[in-house]
Amino acid sequence: MLLNKSLTNKIWQEKQIDNNIVEKLSQKKSISQIFAKLLLSRGIDEENIDEFLNPDITAQIPNPFVLKDMKKGVDRCLIALKNKEKIGIIADYDVDGSTSASILFKFLNNYTSNIVYKIPNRLSEGYGPNLRLMEEMKQEKVKLLFTLDCGTSAFNTIDHEDYKNLEVIVIDHHLSEYKLPKVHSVINPNRYDEDNNNYKDFAAVGVTFLFLMALRKEIRNLKLYPNVKEPNLLSYLDLVAVGTICDIVNIKNYNRSLVKKGLELVIKRHNKSIASIIDNSNITYTPSSRDIGYIVGPQINAASRIDDSSLASKLLISNDINEIGTVSKKLFLINEKRKLIENKVFHEALDQIEKQKNNKFFILYKNSWHHGVLGIVASKIVSIYNKPTFVISFNNNKGVGSGRSIDQVDIGSIVLELKNNNLIEEGGGHKMAVGIKLNINKVDSLKKYLNNKFAIYNNSIFEKILSYDLQLSVNQINSELLNIIEQMEPYGKGNEEPQFLIKDIMVEKIKVLKNKHILIFFKNDLGSNLRGISFNCIDTQLGDYISKHNLYKFDFLCSIKRDNFSNNDLPQIQIIDAKVIN
Repeated sequence: MLLNKSLTNKIWQEKQIDNNIVEKLSQKKSISQIFAKLLLSRGIDEENIDEFLNPDITAQIPNPFVLKDMKKGVDRCLIALKNKEKIGIIADYDVDGSTSASILFKFLNNYTSNIVYKIPNRLSEGYGPNLRLMEEMKQEKVKLLFTLDCGTSAFNTIDHEDYKNLEVIVIDHHLSEYKLPKVHSVINPNRYDEDNNNYKDFAAVGVTFLFLMALRKEIRNLKLYPNVKEPNLLSYLDLVAVGTICDIVNIKNYNRSLVKKGLELVIKRHNKSIASIIDNSNITYTPSSRDIGYIVGPQINAASRIDDSSLASKLLISNDINEIGTVSKKLFLINEKRKLIENKVFHEALDQIEKQKNNKFFILYKNSWHHGVLGIVASKIVSIYNKPTFVISFNNNKGVGSGRSIDQVDIGSIVLELKNNNLIEEGGGHKMAVGIKLNINKVDSLKKYLNNKFAIYNNSIFEKILSYDLQLSVNQINSELLNIIEQMEPYGKGNEEPQFLIKDIMVEKIKVLKNKHILIFFKNDLGSNLRGISFNCIDTQLGDYISKHNLYKFDFLCSIKRDNFSNNDLPQIQIIDAKVIN
């Protein structure tokens, strides 16, 4: 069933599940029909419901040795430990790379202190290993180098002939080309010749965790360190959960088990670094996967966007409580600065859209926009307009840009075409996200090429469709529903938070919060008080209509969460979109 467009110019569509199947699961498992439909719409049936609701990493232990080069890499690491060789780590600067570096460093540190780690500078050097870092590793007499969340495509860098005495183990999850760098080991479930499909959704921190499982097993079997207390790998799962959530990989199967157990450790404040970020963020309630993804993750990422790329790894590796406090506070302040920079660039980019509003894509550019926020701004614009977007910053006629896309348009392939046609100097990425470099004199040719390219796409693919799980009555917003929703956590890609349609709501009063958000108050048919919130809606059409609530009734598309900011612990709606009922 398609409905007319909403206040955010989107179409709402209910997920269709056969009522007979819903009723059958409901009866078979003695659960409500609401619960049954929510499960079925996520591909959960009576065969896998128990595993979904009660994931247990100890009950389905993965076998790391099925991955190519795993045994080879573990054996080489054991040689390094036995011979007291210096071990190096180069990790990506994002949350996945930083958590990967943290768990590998912490594990190896039980057996050796001869470890050095280095992080590339995001703004001046970009992603992945580079010759500067390789040269530093060589000068510091590193014999075995790990590259984490990077390295799969680092041709002529990690396998450069100047560093042939430096053996490299790549632990990564990015899609490979039909070739691999000529190094000791490439442990990557997404390398082109990997047969095993069970680990393809792992983030790099998940693959690193598999490596540690394999390494610990060999150390145990060979009885190599009888006087060293064996590390408890489960104690690293809070870091694994944070990296997995923030890299937006599918939270299914093994990943779901890892994240569920890891969040339990986060809640217990096991890792002091993560606990410190949570405290700085004033999260006084039980943190969820959403809090990790939207509050904790951006602070870990912020340093590389506008400051020192190594701060995130420094925080997550440290065991010094004073250092953790100092670095986490610095990350919090850097992230606040990042928000201001991002907001300025975002609004300047929005100002350019009016002239391009009939296009099927946007090219937005200006001199001296901060490189560290271009990708976030592009993502925000895509989420509003549902059109592929390039955001480019020029300095001295040289441009650096980020592109983001929608499911139906493979922006990665388009960028390869742009490069092959000499319209950009450099470019790469994947289907949904790319980075480019170009000269300002190519902008008009680039626009012309993309206009022709996008002419083949039907306008209908740029319609933004919001899929919701089911329609509820206002009386069904209760603690029973909240318990169902919380049983299905953790949420993330592949297990998105349930969304509901609630019709004919009469808002009694509102309260504006921080000049950004609107809190609404309404009642159910029994006279019970309920609340809802619409985030960042001031100065939007949605916010304008809610502000005139006494003139209208509303249909709300929303999620339902526990109200963590009042003392009643009741469900509240979180408004995603609305339609006005005159």
